[in-house]
Amino acid sequence: MRHLSTRAWLSAVVAAIGLLLGALPAGQAAAAPAPCGDLTAGTSNGLTLRNWTVVPDHDGRLCEAELTTGALFTPRGPGAPQIDPVQKPVRVRVYLPAGYSPSADYPVLFLLHGGASDYLQWSTAGNIRQTVADTGFKGIVVMPEGGKSGFYNDWRGHTYGNFAPLWETFHIKQLVPWVDANFGTSGTKSGRAIAGVSMGGYGALKYAAQYNGLFSAVGDLSGGTDIRRADHQQIINDGTTSYGARFYKLGTEGDAGNYWKYLLPDNPGPAERTAAIFGPPGTASVNWESFNPVQVAEKTPQKYAAYGGKLAIYGGGGKADGSKGTSGETDVWQWTNNMHQALKAKGVAHRYCTGPGSHDFTTFTPELKNFISLAYGSGGPACPAGWTTPAG
Repeated sequence: MRHLSTRAWLSAVVAAIGLLLGALPAGQAAAAPAPCGDLTAGTSNGLTLRNWTVVPDHDGRLCEAELTTGALFTPRGPGAPQIDPVQKPVRVRVYLPAGYSPSADYPVLFLLHGGASDYLQWSTAGNIRQTVADTGFKGIVVMPEGGKSGFYNDWRGHTYGNFAPLWETFHIKQLVPWVDANFGTSGTKSGRAIAGVSMGGYGALKYAAQYNGLFSAVGDLSGGTDIRRADHQQIINDGTTSYGARFYKLGTEGDAGNYWKYLLPDNPGPAERTAAIFGPPGTASVNWESFNPVQVAEKTPQKYAAYGGKLAIYGGGGKADGSKGTSGETDVWQWTNNMHQALKAKGVAHRYCTGPGSHDFTTFTPELKNFISLAYGSGGPACPAGWTTPAG
C-alpha cells in the first residue's frame, strides 16, 4: 500500500483527537464529521485544491473537492484564449464507507455522469447513499465532473474562445493518482473499477479500453458504444450545440455573458462536431480504433478480455425476453446489443443484461446495483429483476 506510514500516522492522530473530543462537553464537540478529515496531498498530481467540504445530510461521509487544473481549460486555437483565467474550478464528490480509516485499503469505484448533467448526478438524482447501503458496498465512490457534453476525451478541436477541455487527462492522469495519494486505497488495478451512465457509460468503456492496466471491472449503464453511428453523432451534435465545452455552473463562472466562447466555431454538423472532440475518423474510422468500444471489441478484443468477465453492459428498451421493444430506451438497446454481439463474436467474457426500461434512474439504479454485485462479488443475481441475457 502506498503512503502507509503517512496513513498510519494520520489514523493515530484521528484516533487521538477522537479521544480528546470524547472528553469534551457536548457543546464543544467538533462541528465537522470525522470521515472527510483533512487531505494530506490535496494539491498534487497536477491538481490544486481550493476547497474540501462536507456535504450535509450524508452522515459526514459525502465530501466535495473543488480543484483547479491546467486540463480545464487549455489554450488552443488561432488566437489567445478569450476567458480569464483560462483555468476554471472543477468539482469532484467522494463518498466514503462507514467507519472510514485513511490507513486501510478500500476498493474504489469511479462513477461517471451522463450528458447534460454534472458531478452532482449520482449523489442527488442517483441517491448514491441508498444504493451503497442496499448493495453493502464497503468502498470509496468517486464522482467527478465530466462536462455537459465532454464525452470523456481530450478534445482535439477548440471553442470560439480558443480553448479546449482535456477530460481524459483530468480523470486518468490526474484524478486517479490524486485519489490514491489522499485516501485509503491499494493504488492497484485490483482495487479500482469504473462505471458510468449514458454518456458516462460510453466513457467507462472508452477508458477501460485505453487503460486496462488501471481498472479491474467496467460497467456501461445504458451508454453509447459506437461513435461511428449517425444517431450517436447526432447526440454529440445536440449536446455540443447546447453546451459546447461548459461544465456545471463553474464552466462559465465569471464569463456567463459570453456564452458563445464555449461553443464550437462555424456551427458545424454532427460529423464535424464528433471530429472536434475525438479527432477525424480517418479511413474506416481507423483513428478511433483504440478507444471506440465496438471497434475495440472488433479489432483488439484482448483489451476487454483483460477484465476476466468483469465487463458489464446494460440497456433498457427491451422486452421481457430480451428482444428489442417498442418503448423506453430502444436506441440504447440497439447500441448495447451491438457491443454484446461484437464481444460474443470474439469470445470475450462479459455480462449483458436488457429488459424493459427508460432512460432514467428507475433503470440506472438497478443497473448500478447489479454491476456492483458483479465487480465486488456480493452474490447478486445475474441480471436486474425482470431483465435477462438474450439467448441469441
